[in-house]
Amino acid sequence: MKILFSMLVFSIGISASAKKKSNVTRKAPAKKLQINTLSKFKVSRIDVSGNKKIEKDAILAKIKIKPDSEVTEEQVREDLLSIFQLGYFKNIDFEKDNEVLTIKVTEKPSISEIIFDGNSDVKTDDLKDPSTIKAYEILNLAKLKEGVDKLQKFYEDKGFYLVRIDPVLEPSADGQNVKITFKIKEGEKVKVKKIFFIGNSKFSDNYLKDKMMFLKEEGYFSGLSGSGTYKQDSLEKDVQLLRMAYLFQGYIQAKVERPLVTVTPDKRGIYMTIRVEEGEQFDVGEVDFSGDLLFTKDELFESIKIHKNKIFAFDVLQKDLSELQAKYGDLGYAYANINPHWEILEKERRVNLNFEVDKGNKVYFGRINVTGNTRTRDKVVRRELKVRESELYNETRRRQSQENIQRLGFFEEVNFKTSTPPDQLDVMNVDIVVKERNTGQIQVNAGYGTSTGFTFGGSVQQTNFLGKGQSLGVSVQLSANTSLYDLSFTEPYFNDTLWSVGYRLFQSSNSARLDFNETKTGASVSLGHPIAENTRGYLTGGYTATRLSEVYTSDAAGNRVLLTDYDLFPLNTASGDSASLGASIEYDTRNDRFKPTKGVFGRLSYTNVGLIGGNLKYYRAGTDFRFFKNVFWDVVWRNSMSYGIIGSNDSSQPPPFNELFLLGGPYSLRGFRYGHVGKMKFSNTIYRNLTTAPNSTSPQSATDQAMRFVGGLQQAIYQTELQFPFIREADIYTVVFFDIGQADDTLTSTALYSDYGFGLRWFSPIGPLRFEWGFPLNRNPLYHENGVFEFSIGTPF
Repeated sequence: MKILFSMLVFSIGISASAKKKSNVTRKAPAKKLQINTLSKFKVSRIDVSGNKKIEKDAILAKIKIKPDSEVTEEQVREDLLSIFQLGYFKNIDFEKDNEVLTIKVTEKPSISEIIFDGNSDVKTDDLKDPSTIKAYEILNLAKLKEGVDKLQKFYEDKGFYLVRIDPVLEPSADGQNVKITFKIKEGEKVKVKKIFFIGNSKFSDNYLKDKMMFLKEEGYFSGLSGSGTYKQDSLEKDVQLLRMAYLFQGYIQAKVERPLVTVTPDKRGIYMTIRVEEGEQFDVGEVDFSGDLLFTKDELFESIKIHKNKIFAFDVLQKDLSELQAKYGDLGYAYANINPHWEILEKERRVNLNFEVDKGNKVYFGRINVTGNTRTRDKVVRRELKVRESELYNETRRRQSQENIQRLGFFEEVNFKTSTPPDQLDVMNVDIVVKERNTGQIQVNAGYGTSTGFTFGGSVQQTNFLGKGQSLGVSVQLSANTSLYDLSFTEPYFNDTLWSVGYRLFQSSNSARLDFNETKTGASVSLGHPIAENTRGYLTGGYTATRLSEVYTSDAAGNRVLLTDYDLFPLNTASGDSASLGASIEYDTRNDRFKPTKGVFGRLSYTNVGLIGGNLKYYRAGTDFRFFKNVFWDVVWRNSMSYGIIGSNDSSQPPPFNELFLLGGPYSLRGFRYGHVGKMKFSNTIYRNLTTAPNSTSPQSATDQAMRFVGGLQQAIYQTELQFPFIREADIYTVVFFDIGQADDTLTSTALYSDYGFGLRWFSPIGPLRFEWGFPLNRNPLYHENGVFEFSIGTPF
């Protein structure tokens, strides 16, 4: 006889109110479990049916009923609860047929697939972890609801307060699996409408708002820059920045409370109120040193700057601690503890400071490992190190090693993580953790430059070729008036020595000038070697074939007219072959070769052409100096100064006219057109063409128009600019600049040309794209415009 036992009623569905609250859409109604009751009965065997994913033994292990025993109602109740609490079943039936007890289970479906639908501002990969739901696990509706709540919170932290998330369950035909689709309507990001400060009198509201890096008020350009977006996780960061702003100005007792955030009724904007207690500004009192003094106090005072300040600036103190740490670290005391003891004198509003030094023990470098480099070979990193395994610790050389690796430009991040073996306290192991950046590009590009017209080109650039640190470049650039074919290769450590070897082949053609056309074909090889810290010397040898040709135009009658003035531009004196020898010295402390934010670059160069062959004989010398400084946050001050001079090696002929210096364009004076600043001469050829042409202007006007830019024997130029972040996520910056320079045979302060301007700079995958507007401060109206717009690819310096 078969009997169905029903002792409890379980519902694994969700009530209507719960369903509405959790926004879970179900395709099937909830099922109920029933067990009929009897009093005591005997069981000789226990079977399990309906289980496909859960082993029988796992189910039997959860019950207390055993074969060949008498079973009570209470035992059935307890065992049913135990099995149900496993969380794997939606229906459980206990059936008795004679003395055989069968546990019939209906398993919950497994999650076969998770889909996010409707997310556009947030990436799918970023939503997987907050959802807490994983594919192939058993469906748990409570966990699903929890996942929806966490996704909601994740979106709110990103400023999406209007987001709506509805999970939809789609069971498979056999009911064994279910696909979950999160239907997402992101809505608009909530914006910071206004930030209020209460309690500030020393600093204005605008000053404090500028110190907040992450949360800004909504402005006119918020749609482009993304500013004004509210992010919950940014609150504490900006609070810390505000506290530091006060500490940096000597307000050591200042307090900044967590902002009070008020959301507008439509949930589209918020108002923030920040309460501050500024306190008084404190000055520096007495400064002293104590503890393990391995240097004289005069030597220690030379390493710090806090004692020279009037106000007790916390940022200066932090830099001083770093300098003192390095000073002791250079002697091998890697874990020297510099503890600054403060004595606050309230009445005098001064802070006495005592640097207590605990030098600790000397430390030696242990294992040095390189991690995170999937493409770059270990030796490319190791050869930049100034430290070696088993040698005495040196803080300065450790910092230099990190800077050298960063300067390669192959890595976005370079971190030195240290550890000490428990049984070797005098040993420091170092893990050099790098995050590689894309150093190779294959490009096909087309564009328009105001100096070059329409351009088309392609290039292969790899600054870390085959992961060996080698540089390979192949490029082709074509426009209406210019062309360039260029192949270059550089091995920075030839045969694992300190010698670098570089090769270059090129051909260029330029018909952009009104006076002549120019074609150059050449090759060069260079050798380099370090000659001092951060300093390398180079020797370069090359060969160039230069060919110049006339420029013609047509007059109103269709006659062919020669524009080239042979008196100014004697083509035969500049056409020919030349062999060159050159030497240069470079000093480089930039933190990144491709996108520097601090450091300097200097170069001295001299090239002699025709010394070992060729009919062109001249020399060229020059110097360049570039300076970069991160002023604050991501604002970078960039500077470039250069000087060049050219002269003849043969007294019977001047240097080639096509090598003389002219300024103007996106890479020199940005408020002037290319080649429109420099020495000028009168052209009889152009003058005759102008005065004989129909409807010609007056002779005086024709004379003015017949002045030609020929170039000078010297040039000097200074460029300075401030680069501000505009859209950080897209690597877009704004820039304001000032240029001043001159190109002539003799440089004088009265003949300088200058300009100012602004622009946008996008560090895109195809290189830095520049959109700049330059305005001359002094100009000749006949040859210079009121303003110049330039589009170009590449940094100005």
